[in-house]
Amino acid sequence: MSGPFGSSQWMYKSGEVIAWGGTRMISGGGTTGNGGTAAGNAATIDYVNIAGANANASDFGDLSAVRISFGAVSSTGRMVFLGGNPSYVNIMEYVTPASTGNVTDFGDLVVGSAFNGHQASSGIRGVFHTGSRSAANGGSYHDDIDYITIASTGNASNFGQLDKDRSGSAGSGNGIRGIWWAGTHDAVPTDTLEIQYITFASTGNATDFGDMVRIVREHGACGNADRNMAFGGFYGSLQDTIEYINPASTGNTTDFGNLLNGTYIIDGAETAIRGIMIGGSGAVSYENTIQYVTFASTGNSTDFGNLTVGRYAHASGSGA
Repeated sequence: MSGPFGSSQWMYKSGEVIAWGGTRMISGGGTTGNGGTAAGNAATIDYVNIAGANANASDFGDLSAVRISFGAVSSTGRMVFLGGNPSYVNIMEYVTPASTGNVTDFGDLVVGSAFNGHQASSGIRGVFHTGSRSAANGGSYHDDIDYITIASTGNASNFGQLDKDRSGSAGSGNGIRGIWWAGTHDAVPTDTLEIQYITFASTGNATDFGDMVRIVREHGACGNADRNMAFGGFYGSLQDTIEYINPASTGNTTDFGNLLNGTYIIDGAETAIRGIMIGGSGAVSYENTIQYVTFASTGNSTDFGNLTVGRYAHASGSGA
Protein backbone atom coordinates (compact mmCIF):
# COMPACT_ATOMS: atom_id res chain seq x y z
CA MET A 1 0.00 0.00 0.00
CA SER A 2 1.37 3.42 -0.89
CA GLY A 3 1.48 6.33 1.50
CA PRO A 4 3.36 9.58 2.08
CA PHE A 5 6.64 7.72 2.71
CA GLY A 6 6.35 5.52 -0.39
CA SER A 7 5.42 1.87 -0.73
CA SER A 8 5.32 0.11 2.64
CA GLN A 9 3.11 -1.38 5.32
CA TRP A 10 0.81 0.70 7.45
CA MET A 11 -1.16 0.59 10.68
CA TYR A 12 -4.40 2.55 11.06
CA LYS A 13 -5.44 3.84 14.49
CA SER A 14 -8.33 6.24 15.18
CA GLY A 15 -8.21 7.64 11.66
CA GLU A 16 -4.46 8.33 11.83
CA VAL A 17 -1.99 6.67 9.49
CA ILE A 18 1.11 5.60 11.41
CA ALA A 19 4.16 4.50 9.43
CA TRP A 20 5.05 0.95 10.38
CA GLY A 21 8.06 -1.27 9.86
CA GLY A 22 9.17 -1.10 6.26
CA THR A 23 10.26 -3.77 3.82
CA ARG A 24 13.97 -2.84 3.73
CA MET A 25 16.21 -3.72 6.67
CA ILE A 26 19.12 -1.33 7.29
CA SER A 27 21.95 -2.40 9.62
CA GLY A 28 25.30 -0.67 10.03
CA GLY A 29 28.45 -0.09 12.00
CA GLY A 30 29.45 -2.34 14.87
CA THR A 31 32.45 -4.54 15.47
CA THR A 32 32.88 -6.75 12.44
CA GLY A 33 34.58 -9.96 11.41
CA ASN A 34 34.15 -13.30 9.72
CA GLY A 35 33.61 -16.20 12.10
CA GLY A 36 36.30 -15.88 14.76
CA THR A 37 38.48 -13.50 12.73
CA ALA A 38 38.22 -9.79 13.60
CA ALA A 39 38.00 -7.14 10.90
CA GLY A 40 37.67 -4.14 13.27
CA ASN A 41 35.03 -1.50 13.90
CA ALA A 42 33.00 -0.51 10.85
CA ALA A 43 31.34 2.46 9.15
CA THR A 44 29.63 0.33 6.49
CA ILE A 45 25.84 -0.07 6.22
CA ASP A 46 24.01 -3.14 4.85
CA TYR A 47 20.48 -3.56 3.50
CA VAL A 48 18.15 -6.30 2.32
CA ASN A 49 14.45 -6.62 1.44
CA ILE A 50 13.13 -8.49 4.49
CA ALA A 51 9.53 -8.84 3.31
CA GLY A 52 10.40 -11.07 0.35
CA ALA A 53 12.24 -14.30 -0.35
CA ASN A 54 15.36 -15.24 1.60
CA ALA A 55 18.37 -13.24 0.47
CA ASN A 56 21.76 -11.92 1.55
CA ALA A 57 22.41 -8.27 2.37
CA SER A 58 24.14 -5.81 0.04
CA ASP A 59 26.16 -2.64 0.62
CA PHE A 60 24.01 0.45 1.24
CA GLY A 61 26.58 3.17 1.99
CA ASP A 62 28.62 4.46 4.94
CA LEU A 63 28.31 6.22 8.27
CA SER A 64 30.40 9.38 8.69
CA ALA A 65 32.89 7.38 10.82
CA VAL A 66 33.28 3.97 12.45
CA ARG A 67 30.66 3.49 15.14
CA ILE A 68 29.90 0.83 17.78
CA SER A 69 27.37 0.57 20.63
CA PHE A 70 25.01 3.05 19.01
CA GLY A 71 21.27 3.23 18.43
CA ALA A 72 18.71 3.66 15.67
CA VAL A 73 15.11 4.81 15.26
CA SER A 74 13.20 4.72 11.99
CA SER A 75 10.09 5.47 10.02
CA THR A 76 9.39 4.05 6.58
CA GLY A 77 10.96 7.19 5.06
CA ARG A 78 14.00 7.80 7.27
CA MET A 79 16.34 5.93 9.60
CA VAL A 80 18.34 7.90 12.17
CA PHE A 81 21.52 6.58 13.80
CA LEU A 82 22.15 7.76 17.36
CA GLY A 83 25.41 8.52 19.16
CA GLY A 84 27.72 5.66 20.08
CA ASN A 85 31.38 4.92 20.58
CA PRO A 86 34.26 5.58 20.23
CA SER A 87 34.09 8.54 22.65
CA TYR A 88 30.33 8.70 23.38
CA VAL A 89 29.60 10.98 20.44
CA ASN A 90 26.47 13.16 20.34
CA ILE A 91 26.09 12.83 16.57
CA MET A 92 22.80 11.86 14.91
CA GLU A 93 22.80 11.10 11.17
CA TYR A 94 20.26 9.58 8.83
CA VAL A 95 19.67 7.68 5.62
CA THR A 96 16.61 7.43 3.38
CA PRO A 97 15.96 3.66 3.22
CA ALA A 98 14.56 3.75 -0.31
CA SER A 99 17.81 5.19 -1.75
CA THR A 100 21.26 3.73 -1.16
CA GLY A 101 23.99 6.18 -0.17
CA ASN A 102 25.92 7.67 2.72
CA VAL A 103 24.48 9.31 5.82
CA THR A 104 23.44 12.97 6.19
CA ASP A 105 23.71 14.98 9.42
CA PHE A 106 20.47 15.06 11.46
CA GLY A 107 21.40 16.99 14.64
CA ASP A 108 22.80 16.38 18.12
CA LEU A 109 21.82 14.28 21.12
CA VAL A 110 21.18 16.06 24.41
CA VAL A 111 24.35 14.36 25.73
CA GLY A 112 26.76 12.07 23.88
CA SER A 113 25.72 8.48 24.70
CA ALA A 114 26.18 4.82 23.84
CA PHE A 115 23.13 2.65 23.12
CA ASN A 116 22.02 -0.96 22.77
CA GLY A 117 20.96 -0.90 19.11
CA HIS A 118 17.26 -0.81 18.12
CA GLN A 119 15.19 1.76 20.04
CA ALA A 120 11.47 2.70 19.97
CA SER A 121 9.70 4.45 17.07
CA SER A 122 6.10 5.38 16.35
CA GLY A 123 6.88 6.30 12.76
CA ILE A 124 6.54 9.95 13.83
CA ARG A 125 8.66 10.13 16.98
CA GLY A 126 11.80 8.17 17.73
CA VAL A 127 12.25 7.72 21.49
CA PHE A 128 15.42 6.29 22.99
CA HIS A 129 16.93 5.37 26.34
CA THR A 130 20.30 7.11 26.41
CA GLY A 131 22.22 4.28 28.09
CA SER A 132 25.82 4.91 29.09
CA ARG A 133 27.88 8.13 28.89
CA SER A 134 31.41 9.30 29.53
CA ALA A 135 32.60 9.68 33.14
CA ALA A 136 32.45 13.47 32.69
CA ASN A 137 28.72 13.17 31.84
CA GLY A 138 27.72 10.79 34.61
CA GLY A 139 29.16 7.41 33.66
CA SER A 140 27.77 4.03 32.72
CA TYR A 141 24.10 4.14 33.77
CA HIS A 142 21.32 6.62 33.02
CA ASP A 143 17.53 6.83 33.26
CA ASP A 144 17.03 9.57 30.64
CA ILE A 145 14.69 9.00 27.69
CA ASP A 146 15.08 11.48 24.81
CA TYR A 147 13.25 11.89 21.51
CA ILE A 148 13.26 13.34 18.01
CA THR A 149 10.64 13.93 15.34
CA ILE A 150 12.01 11.64 12.64
CA ALA A 151 10.75 13.67 9.66
CA SER A 152 12.40 16.91 10.92
CA THR A 153 16.15 17.32 11.31
CA GLY A 154 17.24 18.96 14.56
CA ASN A 155 18.53 18.24 18.04
CA ALA A 156 17.03 15.75 20.48
CA SER A 157 14.90 16.78 23.48
CA ASN A 158 14.24 15.10 26.80
CA PHE A 159 11.12 12.91 26.92
CA GLY A 160 11.24 11.66 30.54
CA GLN A 161 12.96 8.98 32.64
CA LEU A 162 12.93 5.25 33.22
CA ASP A 163 12.31 4.07 36.79
CA LYS A 164 16.04 3.62 37.43
CA ASP A 165 19.43 4.14 35.79
CA ARG A 166 20.15 1.41 33.23
CA SER A 167 22.34 0.34 30.33
CA GLY A 168 22.09 -2.56 27.86
CA SER A 169 18.30 -2.13 27.54
CA ALA A 170 16.65 -2.90 24.18
CA GLY A 171 13.70 -0.90 22.78
CA SER A 172 10.64 -1.67 20.64
CA GLY A 173 7.14 -0.26 20.04
CA ASN A 174 3.66 -0.79 18.61
CA GLY A 175 3.04 2.70 17.17
CA ILE A 176 1.28 3.86 20.36
CA ARG A 177 3.68 2.73 23.09
CA GLY A 178 7.45 2.47 23.34
CA ILE A 179 8.80 -0.48 25.34
CA TRP A 180 12.19 -0.95 27.07
CA TRP A 181 13.26 -4.40 28.08
CA ALA A 182 15.50 -5.34 31.04
CA GLY A 183 19.21 -4.40 30.97
CA THR A 184 21.63 -3.64 33.80
CA HIS A 185 20.86 -1.04 36.48
CA ASP A 186 23.32 0.73 38.72
CA ALA A 187 22.58 -0.97 42.06
CA VAL A 188 25.72 -3.13 42.48
CA PRO A 189 25.32 -3.25 39.25
CA THR A 190 22.52 -5.77 38.82
CA ASP A 191 20.95 -7.22 35.68
CA THR A 192 17.18 -6.87 35.66
CA LEU A 193 14.06 -8.42 34.09
CA GLU A 194 11.80 -5.36 34.35
CA ILE A 195 9.89 -3.96 31.36
CA GLN A 196 8.90 -0.25 31.17
CA TYR A 197 6.74 1.67 28.69
CA ILE A 198 5.85 5.17 27.53
CA THR A 199 3.10 6.58 25.31
CA PHE A 200 4.71 8.18 22.24
CA ALA A 201 2.25 11.07 22.00
CA SER A 202 2.84 12.35 25.57
CA THR A 203 6.21 13.18 27.08
CA GLY A 204 6.71 11.91 30.61
CA ASN A 205 8.28 9.18 32.70
CA ALA A 206 8.07 5.48 31.93
CA THR A 207 5.58 3.19 33.70
CA ASP A 208 6.01 -0.41 34.82
CA PHE A 209 4.72 -2.92 32.25
CA GLY A 210 5.69 -6.28 33.78
CA ASP A 211 8.65 -8.66 33.89
CA MET A 212 10.56 -10.88 31.51
CA VAL A 213 10.85 -14.59 32.32
CA ARG A 214 14.63 -14.20 32.43
CA ILE A 215 17.09 -11.60 33.62
CA VAL A 216 19.04 -10.40 30.60
CA ARG A 217 21.17 -7.64 29.08
CA GLU A 218 22.63 -6.83 25.66
CA HIS A 219 19.69 -8.46 23.92
CA GLY A 220 17.61 -7.40 20.90
CA ALA A 221 13.99 -6.32 20.49
CA CYS A 222 11.40 -5.64 17.78
CA GLY A 223 7.62 -5.42 17.46
CA ASN A 224 4.44 -4.79 15.50
CA ALA A 225 0.98 -3.60 16.54
CA ASP A 226 0.04 -6.89 18.22
CA ARG A 227 3.25 -8.37 19.60
CA ASN A 228 6.58 -7.00 20.80
CA MET A 229 9.44 -9.35 21.58
CA ALA A 230 12.92 -9.50 23.08
CA PHE A 231 15.49 -12.13 22.16
CA GLY A 232 18.99 -13.37 22.86
CA GLY A 233 21.29 -11.54 25.26
CA PHE A 234 23.53 -12.56 28.12
CA TYR A 235 23.03 -13.59 31.72
CA GLY A 236 25.73 -15.96 32.95
CA SER A 237 25.79 -17.49 29.46
CA LEU A 238 24.58 -16.73 25.95
CA GLN A 239 20.77 -16.76 25.70
CA ASP A 240 18.65 -18.05 22.78
CA THR A 241 15.17 -17.38 24.18
CA ILE A 242 12.51 -15.24 22.43
CA GLU A 243 9.83 -13.76 24.74
CA TYR A 244 6.82 -11.64 23.78
CA ILE A 245 4.12 -9.35 25.14
CA ASN A 246 0.91 -7.77 23.90
CA PRO A 247 2.11 -4.12 23.95
CA ALA A 248 -1.43 -2.74 24.23
CA SER A 249 -1.88 -4.26 27.70
CA THR A 250 0.47 -4.81 30.65
CA GLY A 251 1.84 -8.00 32.17
CA ASN A 252 4.70 -10.47 32.08
CA THR A 253 6.21 -12.05 29.00
CA THR A 254 5.28 -15.35 27.38
CA ASP A 255 7.70 -17.74 25.69
CA PHE A 256 7.69 -17.42 21.88
CA GLY A 257 10.48 -19.79 20.81
CA ASN A 258 14.23 -19.82 20.32
CA LEU A 259 16.92 -18.25 18.15
CA LEU A 260 19.13 -20.44 15.97
CA ASN A 261 21.72 -20.28 18.76
CA GLY A 262 22.56 -18.27 21.87
CA THR A 263 23.56 -14.76 20.78
CA TYR A 264 24.13 -11.42 22.51
CA ILE A 265 24.86 -7.87 21.36
CA ILE A 266 22.25 -8.77 18.72
CA ASP A 267 19.92 -6.27 17.06
CA GLY A 268 16.38 -6.20 15.68
CA ALA A 269 14.12 -4.79 12.97
CA GLU A 270 10.60 -5.51 11.74
CA THR A 271 8.01 -5.50 9.03
CA ALA A 272 4.32 -5.50 9.92
CA ILE A 273 4.45 -9.31 9.62
CA ARG A 274 7.96 -10.39 10.60
CA GLY A 275 10.35 -9.83 13.48
CA ILE A 276 13.98 -9.75 12.34
CA MET A 277 17.07 -10.75 14.38
CA ILE A 278 20.40 -9.45 13.06
CA GLY A 279 24.02 -10.43 13.70
CA GLY A 280 25.45 -10.45 17.21
CA SER A 281 28.09 -12.50 18.99
CA GLY A 282 27.26 -16.14 19.54
CA ALA A 283 28.48 -19.53 18.38
CA VAL A 284 31.11 -17.57 16.46
CA SER A 285 32.47 -14.19 17.57
CA TYR A 286 30.95 -12.30 14.65
CA GLU A 287 27.53 -13.58 13.56
CA ASN A 288 26.50 -12.63 10.03
CA THR A 289 23.12 -14.38 10.22
CA ILE A 290 19.81 -12.63 9.57
CA GLN A 291 16.94 -14.65 11.05
CA TYR A 292 13.22 -14.05 11.40
CA VAL A 293 9.95 -15.09 12.99
CA THR A 294 6.36 -14.42 11.97
CA PHE A 295 4.80 -12.32 14.74
CA ALA A 296 1.43 -14.10 14.55
CA SER A 297 2.83 -17.62 15.06
CA THR A 298 4.95 -18.67 18.04
CA GLY A 299 7.95 -20.84 17.21
CA ASN A 300 11.68 -20.80 16.57
CA SER A 301 13.45 -18.38 14.26
CA THR A 302 14.30 -19.26 10.66
CA ASP A 303 17.44 -18.37 8.73
CA PHE A 304 16.82 -15.57 6.19
CA GLY A 305 20.29 -14.85 4.80
CA ASN A 306 23.58 -13.20 5.68
CA LEU A 307 24.97 -9.73 6.31
CA THR A 308 27.92 -8.68 4.14
CA VAL A 309 30.09 -9.24 7.23
CA GLY A 310 29.51 -10.50 10.78
CA ARG A 311 28.53 -7.64 13.14
CA TYR A 312 27.86 -7.02 16.80
CA ALA A 313 27.28 -3.78 18.74
CA HIS A 314 25.65 -2.50 15.53
CA ALA A 315 22.43 -0.51 14.96
CA SER A 316 19.47 -1.56 12.83
CA GLY A 317 15.95 -0.67 11.72
CA SER A 318 13.62 -0.86 8.74
CA GLY A 319 11.95 1.42 6.23
CA ALA A 320 11.08 2.04 2.56
